[in-house]
Amino acid sequence: MTGRQLFGAGFAGIVLFSAAACTALLDRNATQCQTDNDCAAYGGHPYCQSGVCVSSGLGPSDCFYGTPQQPDDFLNQCSTAQCLSFDNYDAGELDAPLVSPPGPDAGTPVPPSAPDDAGTTTTAMPSCVDSAGGRGNVIYITGSSNFPPFLAKLAPIIVAATGFVPVYQVTNSCTGVSSVFGTTRTLSDPTPSPTAKYAAYFSGASPAAGVPCLLGASGATVDVGESDIFSTTCEANDVPGGSVTEYLGPVQAMVFAVPGASLQTAITVDVARQVFGMGGPSTASPWTDPYYYFVRSSSTGTQQMIGHAIGVPASNFWGNSIGTAAAVDQDLRQITDPVKAQQAIGIISADIYDADRGNVKALAYEAPGQECAYLPDSNAFKKDKQNVRDGHYPIWGPIHFFTSTAAGALSPGAQAFVGTVSVPNPTQALTDAFIESSLVPSCAMSVQRQSELGPLSTFSPPVQCYCHFEATVDGVVPPGCTPCPAGAVQCTNPARPACNLGFCEVQ
Repeated sequence: MTGRQLFGAGFAGIVLFSAAACTALLDRNATQCQTDNDCAAYGGHPYCQSGVCVSSGLGPSDCFYGTPQQPDDFLNQCSTAQCLSFDNYDAGELDAPLVSPPGPDAGTPVPPSAPDDAGTTTTAMPSCVDSAGGRGNVIYITGSSNFPPFLAKLAPIIVAATGFVPVYQVTNSCTGVSSVFGTTRTLSDPTPSPTAKYAAYFSGASPAAGVPCLLGASGATVDVGESDIFSTTCEANDVPGGSVTEYLGPVQAMVFAVPGASLQTAITVDVARQVFGMGGPSTASPWTDPYYYFVRSSSTGTQQMIGHAIGVPASNFWGNSIGTAAAVDQDLRQITDPVKAQQAIGIISADIYDADRGNVKALAYEAPGQECAYLPDSNAFKKDKQNVRDGHYPIWGPIHFFTSTAAGALSPGAQAFVGTVSVPNPTQALTDAFIESSLVPSCAMSVQRQSELGPLSTFSPPVQCYCHFEATVDGVVPPGCTPCPAGAVQCTNPARPACNLGFCEVQ
């Protein structure tokens, strides 16, 4: 059974409500309203326009209206975003205990999958460091398999600004953390195999996967450890401070994904817990066969973050443990049989999903205490991350960069990276690199959190880029956004005096 749509953004509801306002609601003998408060009695949060109560388009009907304070306020605040529901489960088994999968880190034999996106068997590779090739200065980075496509967009900016070339070796988020917090901070060339994860350099002209290269017999010391999750999620004692400094990047969301042939549109926290924590009991229909669950390993940010959301330890997930985010995507997209597609489900980062929307679909997610399910975006046809930005969609966190000052200062490579990427007022080129990677720069967020899926609080960025973000992802300048190509002199509205990235903003 598919999720049923409860409320969809659009103008149809506004028009219908307006028509109703002109008949049933409108007092023809007097002005219907003078302020928005005069319309409250009609329900649905209408507003006053020219003396008539008009639909705001906000929903669902009993949504929270006002400034969010409590967790449920953020999850259920009024919005024009599409609101979905999944009701195909038996509430009688929601409190059943978790069941350990048969394997140490996954549940069933791995089905055939596409080759690992970071693997290669050739050893005829260039050196990662090559002055003659323009790689005299490099930045050694390691971490999540989600990161290389983003790094490919950052590389031209980093190279142009610093002359340093990023070199990245795919491991996972928790290895990214331990590569800086731990005593061993050396990257090395892997033993050759079809799935060996060699380092790759990103010169600014290289492909999204980078150009595989050799680190050499002595290996290389990590400059930056990248992670999709907080360091304390990997190891409670790895708290930034002292000789390790944490820098934050843009916000990234994680999603439940299904094959494009699936008819499913939503999932609840209870159903997700049954699927990945109990091996798919019958009440989790249609996801009842762990053979068709595509998960990651316990050290990946994707599995750790989603595990936090649904209350399943990352090391206890049922399903086929797939090497990389791209491999999960490829396994899902290969399931085209309609029957099998209904049973298949996986977990990936939103940027991987966004890059393959023609073949996979994200499921709207209903969190504990939430009245309906939301996608990261306002609807399935947009990439605006509206529900991430305002708190309706909770499975997200900032990308983390860790550096060491054990030697008394940042390494030159680390300084080149964080001094370009993790800055309070990013350039338009850097902001656009975030947006093009399906990530949300902090200047476009209206909520924030301080721990893994921790409590939300309202957030007003010191330098806002709401208008630029929305105009970029939608291709249309949002209502209320005034362009300011000539600078702040064109921002004559006292409420929006700042000119940021070509638009008037509050600050």
